[in-house]
Amino acid sequence: MKFNLGKPKKSKERLFKKDMKSPTSFAKCKRDKDGFTYIDVNNSPFVLGGLIKPEDNGNEYYRLDVTRKEEYSGANRSLANHTAGGCIRFSTDASVISIRVNNRFSSTGMSHFCNRGVWGIDCYVGTGTAREYVGKMMQTFAVDPNYNEGTIDLPDGIKEVQINLPLYGGIEKMVIGFPKGARIGAPTKRSVKPVAFYGSSITQGGCVSRPANSYANIICRALDADCVNYGFSGSAMGELVVAEHIASRELSCFVMDYDYNSPSCEHLESTHEPFFKCIREKQSDLPVVFVTHPFYAKANENDKKRIAIVKKTYENALASGDKNVYFVDSSAFFTEEMRDLYSVDNLHPNDLGQYSMAETIYPVVKKAVGK
Repeated sequence: MKFNLGKPKKSKERLFKKDMKSPTSFAKCKRDKDGFTYIDVNNSPFVLGGLIKPEDNGNEYYRLDVTRKEEYSGANRSLANHTAGGCIRFSTDASVISIRVNNRFSSTGMSHFCNRGVWGIDCYVGTGTAREYVGKMMQTFAVDPNYNEGTIDLPDGIKEVQINLPLYGGIEKMVIGFPKGARIGAPTKRSVKPVAFYGSSITQGGCVSRPANSYANIICRALDADCVNYGFSGSAMGELVVAEHIASRELSCFVMDYDYNSPSCEHLESTHEPFFKCIREKQSDLPVVFVTHPFYAKANENDKKRIAIVKKTYENALASGDKNVYFVDSSAFFTEEMRDLYSVDNLHPNDLGQYSMAETIYPVVKKAVGK
């Protein structure tokens, strides 16, 4: 398989020990009997990516606007509690950290989706697009949908740490502990402004084995951008109230991928272009990438109709003079041979399927953001 996500590059910004402090110098730190000093990730020096800061959104880790909860559909209102796309970044010289997470609204009993992928977390070390997975000690982390705790071994020296939050679970509170003598500080600045994705359970991350393997997270890791994930399992229906919220975010690109959740071709046709136009009215220059749904056999008539509807929105935009629109045909996602390898149920991509989607979509998003 050809690797199509660019050559990893470290950030030009360097990390220095002189810019770091002892955990005990930060407000609201707490020394525990296990020897670690814990700090809530909602405080400095941690940087929250992908989600609106809780202090600016009803003190909740919530993917939509808390003040408009009653305007969203019941499913979207609930699923917005899931922290898909969210991440925590910081720098440290610690060789081990301890993490404690109080979860909320975790999805349970999903027989086609492993618990680690549902409400687990992931950890990477590095800067820019050169981030290395360090999750060996995390394979048993997600054992309780309500509370998780565990330690992560980190390489020696000063490094940036990125923790990907749960895809199908929410965060009530999360604290990170540091051993005696360790120092912590802010992370590097992102290379690209956030990229937003709107779509189905596939967009939310179902059914990968761990959070960082969702196609949206893969693309954003390859860009060094925060991931703003508006994947709503079974309930992304092209609602304009959601489009209005997306249009309020500061973004470098928007990937529109809700084809799969539309209950019919008629529904898709009646909502797709209006949803795009709602975004475009508020952000006239925002690059928008239209993506069609993945399928695991030869395209049938329904598949072809849906692809045509999405492409029509794209072509209409081009005809109107819009130069910031792009189109990705999902027919290119998977190989014709052994196509079943990409899915767990001929509906949701597995890790291989999401990676293959990322490989196909990434070059278009990269072009769109002008990187």
